[in-house]
Amino acid sequence: MEVNFILTITLLILIVINIFGIIYSYLIINKGFLKSIKLQTRPHKIENFYNRLPLIIFNLFVLIIVTGLGIYFFSEYIIRDFRNLGWIFAEVLIVLLIDDIYFYFYHRLMHENKYIYKKIHKIHHRASTPFPSEYLYTHPLEWMIGMIGPFIGITLLGGISVYSFWLLLVIRNVHELDIHSGLKSNMLIRKIPFSGTNEHHDLHHSILDGNYASSFKFLDKIFKTDITSKPRFYND
Repeated sequence: MEVNFILTITLLILIVINIFGIIYSYLIINKGFLKSIKLQTRPHKIENFYNRLPLIIFNLFVLIIVTGLGIYFFSEYIIRDFRNLGWIFAEVLIVLLIDDIYFYFYHRLMHENKYIYKKIHKIHHRASTPFPSEYLYTHPLEWMIGMIGPFIGITLLGGISVYSFWLLLVIRNVHELDIHSGLKSNMLIRKIPFSGTNEHHDLHHSILDGNYASSFKFLDKIFKTDITSKPRFYND
């Protein structure tokens, strides 16, 4: 498969999902979209959406460039031949797990190191009542370092198929939009064992101290950083 084709599909995935995320965010904030399944009683502020949109768009723009350059120059090292559907499932699961282990410790460090929190991660936590696209409302250095996680997973596997890569891209971006949506998780997500739910991450934004994992909440159970109580402004 030609590099230019892989590059085109990859960038289309990023652009389409994140444009959807921006529209989705606007509908939640300004139109009360899906208000009945909102996790917090605290209201959204439309001015936050407009004030944070420039950084979100900037980070998306840089993400597209970095991802594009990575595919163009390093595809021969990270993309390998397709084997079968079973391998797609295995590759995606392994990379997600390695990525989330990396993310857990990296994310926890950003909270426990007060200097790093103040200079970098505090930007993201201006969102105590997050909306979907706020996963990109962060210091550019933060998400760039965060991209090391999936790269480690892909490298340890000696590369993954392009179909696994695209599926991974979709899962990671949609998952980030979902856990920052401020809405209750759907039944399918709640039925997946150990899955990082919207409730799990939204509590992290509300309380800050704990729930550091993203995709696999069992990491917080193992390292005893799970949040067990809800603030008073949470809906049942």
